[in-house]
Order: sequence, then structure tokens, then C-alpha cells
Amino acid sequence: MTTQTMEFQAETRQLLDLMIHSLYRHKEIFLRELISNASDALDKVRFEALTRPELLEGDDDLAIRLETDRDARTLTIADNGIGMSRDEVIENLGTIARSGTREFVAALKDAKEQATSAPELIGQFGVGFYSAFMVADRVTVETRRADLPAGEGVRWTSTGGGAFELETIERAPRGTRITLHLKERGEEGEEMPELTAEWALRGLVKKYSDFVQWPIRMDVEREEGEGDDKKTVVKTETLNSMKPLWTRTPSEVTDEEHAEFYKQLAHDWEPPGRTIHFRAEGTLEYTALLYVPSHRPLAFLEGDRGKSKLSLYVKRVFIMDDCDELLPPWLRFVRGLVDSSDLPLNVSRETLQHTRQMAPIRRRLVTKTLETFKKWLDDDRDAYAKTWGEFGPLIKEGMYGEDDETKFKIAEVCLFRSTRGDGLVTLDEVIEAMPDGQEEVYWLAGPDLDTLRRSPHLEAFAARGYEVLLLTDPVDEFAMQRLTEFDGKPLKAIDKGDVDLGDDEEKAARDEKAKELKPLLDAVKERLGEQVAEVRFSSRLKESPAVLVTGEQDLSPHMARLLRGMDREVPESKRILELNASHPLVKRLDALRDGSAGRFGDYCELLFGQAQLAEGTAPEDPQRFNRLLTSLMVGEDRPDDE
Repeated sequence: MTTQTMEFQAETRQLLDLMIHSLYRHKEIFLRELISNASDALDKVRFEALTRPELLEGDDDLAIRLETDRDARTLTIADNGIGMSRDEVIENLGTIARSGTREFVAALKDAKEQATSAPELIGQFGVGFYSAFMVADRVTVETRRADLPAGEGVRWTSTGGGAFELETIERAPRGTRITLHLKERGEEGEEMPELTAEWALRGLVKKYSDFVQWPIRMDVEREEGEGDDKKTVVKTETLNSMKPLWTRTPSEVTDEEHAEFYKQLAHDWEPPGRTIHFRAEGTLEYTALLYVPSHRPLAFLEGDRGKSKLSLYVKRVFIMDDCDELLPPWLRFVRGLVDSSDLPLNVSRETLQHTRQMAPIRRRLVTKTLETFKKWLDDDRDAYAKTWGEFGPLIKEGMYGEDDETKFKIAEVCLFRSTRGDGLVTLDEVIEAMPDGQEEVYWLAGPDLDTLRRSPHLEAFAARGYEVLLLTDPVDEFAMQRLTEFDGKPLKAIDKGDVDLGDDEEKAARDEKAKELKPLLDAVKERLGEQVAEVRFSSRLKESPAVLVTGEQDLSPHMARLLRGMDREVPESKRILELNASHPLVKRLDALRDGSAGRFGDYCELLFGQAQLAEGTAPEDPQRFNRLLTSLMVGEDRPDDE
């Protein structure tokens, strides 16, 4: 039959080159990846056969087979799963249409250039198949999709160079057969792992794929009989235990077993940070096995950010992966599965959201996850803080979208930076440390910690020993819109609305000053015009002459910048300019008010621009601001107003 030669996608060629010349220490992980792919293919044919039983006619014994030829130095991984059509072969084996691949390739390049071990991240980007080229100098794939006739089989062959060959073949069995022509030596002349001996493959399957639910079979030679009757026979043996980890009693599963299962499930090389394994019994029965990763996977760079990463099984039959109904988007970093005894086997994504059992399962999973976070926080603060650094912004999303009860449970496990120091604090700790007279939990949001720590808004709070939360994640202000109080204490943004600090005597003195200098406030407001909504004296300031404040119901400048960055329309809102009544500059302004009207106006503009810069906002007319500042510094007459 005619053979067609096709070029690999550019990024695929890069990836293959890096795989072939990689510095991977554990080259044998290719077997885990190929077995995992075969298991997925069996899951899919089993699922499709629920509505199309003819797909399994004549071959309903679903399994994965390993075959070796020591003389030819070949290893074959075969399955009778769903198989692939010609178009699917081209799409799956000739291109990598995933946005994270570029980052993966960059990580491999970086590791190679620095002569360090490459990151063990193969499976995270759906490139597990290509790991075969770490041990093989030629790979042949023969496949036929289950719903196509025998004459539409496909053979794919490549040596890992810039192209692959494609050929239509006659193939009776459905499924996929991958044959690896094994290298004798690595690219650096190193010995390759033993991959044709029974003991070697048995050990690798036990290590990496023991919990795959489909049998992994292999023909092995055994001697039977004694003396002259002794003979060698070939028997088919199953290499894996095939008992899904989640079906065992949670107390019987060791940490090591969980670690290996998680690595296989998540294609991670590190064990999980926490494991959540429980059985729900009663009116609704199911088993949940959840893992909290110890680090943020690079797969988060992909576009499926909002999807749950839990798989759904019904009576141990795989139904679907990335089941959105099992976990809310803010827990999308959690990996694992749920196996239910009460859901119908023919449940689909379309009908799942209307299935009454899903809501209580979802609520229980969220509750158990938050209980695990709380215990983790209490028992091992440092380890939890490390995980919080990876996933904290995602967890805080939940405060914006969940009900009040869940919102407060999330708030209990949140960690924050604050003016207390460089460490992280909880809301409980902030409330416990409140000095007498403080009735609210204060917070300030901005682009980064340095900008926030320099903010003039903090001056009066610092003078009184009040701790202020410093929020820099984009989600923070959205979350605080929902979390308006905690443990009976209101949460208050210190740069919005009125903040009335000080005792009765201080307030009375401030009110008296406002009456005395009301003409000054009116004159500044008149000069700045539409740039400000109001000019008033401040209780926030100790050292700075002025600060800009946002109205209670208005968007902060930081929030407005975030929304504009998301191409959202943001309504214009005028700010409130607060002056420090005891600052010498304010006294200078009052002296100029009845003297040089021009110079008074210049000072007002400079004061407004200075307040903008202090919060990280550029003046509306930077050039004019610079001219005014320059003229003031050199003592010139005020610049022309044209």
C-alpha cells in the first residue's frame, strides 16, 4: 500500500529532539506513559460500548499486553481499546496542539543547558507517547478505531527525526499496537535499561502501573515437570494487581502506595502534599480519593484553567475525566476521582448537572478539602504555607463565589501578608492581636508589597499599632467584596470611604480645624475642579501632606487597572483628596490662597499629582507635572498655562 511521508509540527520536532537527547535519569517512565495511554483507550471503548455494545462484539476481554523479542530488541505495548482513525493518528502523533508545550520545551532546554536533571514532567503536557524515543530509535504504531472496518487500519512509523510515515493497512483487531525498536546505547554512550526481560518489565509495572484497573498481561516461559519430563511452557500472566487503590479501606493504603498512584494519575514526579481518602455511606454511597499537589503543575499554563481535575467512575467503570460537577473551579488544582455506586452507568456530561446526587457529593468534597486544609494549617504551618504560596490565589477565589457558610470556612484557612512583618498571618491571629480600641480588620490592596508598605494610608494605623492586611493578588479585592466581616469584626479597606481614627479629643480638634480652614478646602476643590469629588482633612495621615481616597461604593484604582487589563469597561469615578491639617505644606497652601493665585493653583496640582504617585498612579498630564515641579525646584516664576 502507498506510504505517505509527513512532516512533524515544528514544536513536535523540537520536543522529539529534546527527548532523544534528554538528560532524563528515569528513562523507564516511558512504559508508565504508554500503559497509561492504553488504559485511557480501554476506558473510552468501555464507555462508548455502554450505548454501542457492538463495539465489543467478538472481543470483550479488555486488556493491555506486553510482548518482547530479545533477538530483535523490540518491546510492544498493545491494547484492544478504542483505537485511532487516520486523522486521529495525524492529530495525536504528528502535532501537539497544547498551549503548554512551549513552556515544557523551554524547561527541557533550560535543564540541558545547565547540565542539570531535566524536570520529570512528561505526562503533564500530553506528550507521554514521545517519551518512547528516549529508549527507541524507531517506533511503529498500528491502530484501527473500533467503529471502522478492518481495511481502514493505519500504520505510523518514525525514527524521531523531522518526519513520519503513514500507511493504510488491513488490521482485523481494534485497538493500538506500539512497537519500540530499542536502542543499544544512549546518546551519551550510556547503557540503556533492560526492557526485554520478564523480571525487568514485571518490576516496572509493579512500580508504576500496579493500580491500573485493566490487566497488563505478558507471555512468560516456565519450566514444568521433573527430570526427563521437564519441559518449557509459555503461560500468560497478569503483571499488575488490578485492584484500584480507591476500592481498598483507606486505613490499609500506605503513603508510599498513595504516592505512586498519584504520580501515575497526575503525571507528577513528586508525592502529593496531602491525601484525602474517604467513603460515604448511607443514602448516598461513593468513594472519594483526592490529592493536593505539593507544587503548581506547569499544566496550569494551559487554557483549561476553570476545569475540575477529578475523574468520575460508576461502579469502577470510568465515565469521564475533568468532571466539572464534582469540584468548583477554585479547587481545580486538586487531582483525584470519585467512584459512585448510585449514579447510572449511562450518565453523560449533558445529564450530569441535572442528577440530584451530584450536589451533595460536591458539597461533601468541598467540606472535606477545607477540613484537610485547616488541620494541615494547624499541624504543619510551614508545609501548608508552602502549598498556600502555590495555590492561595485560587483558594481565595472561593470566597467570591461560594455561599456564606463555605465563604467563612475558606477565610479560616487563608494566609495574608500584613504590616506585622514578613511572615503570613491568619484572620484569627489578626483579630487576636488587636489592641484596645480597634474594632475593625483593616486591609489595603495594591500591585505589590513594596508599593503598599510605602503607602501614606498606613501612617495613622502604624502610629496606633493597628495591623493592616496587605493584599497583592488580583483576586483579593473581589474576595473582600464578599468577605465583609469575619468572627464578628467588620473588614475595612483603609483607602475607601471614611476612616475615623483617634479619640474624641482628636476628632473634636480635627472638626475645629476643618471649620477654621474651610475656605482653604473650598479653594483647593475649586482649583482642582472635576479631578476630585471632595477635599477634606484626613485622620489617616501623620507624615504625608495628602492622600487620595476612593468613595465607599467606587472601584479602587488597583481594581480599575485589573479590570481594564481584562478588557472590561470601567466607569470613571472621581477621588477624594484628603489633606494633613498639621503638615507645613498645607499651611503654606493657606498662606498662598490670598496671595499668588497662580502659584496656589500650581501647588494644588502638585499636591494632587504627588498623591497619585504615592499610590502608584501616574499623573494625568506627566509633562505638566514635571514642568511645575522643575519650576518650583529652581525658584522660577510659574510656567505658562497654555
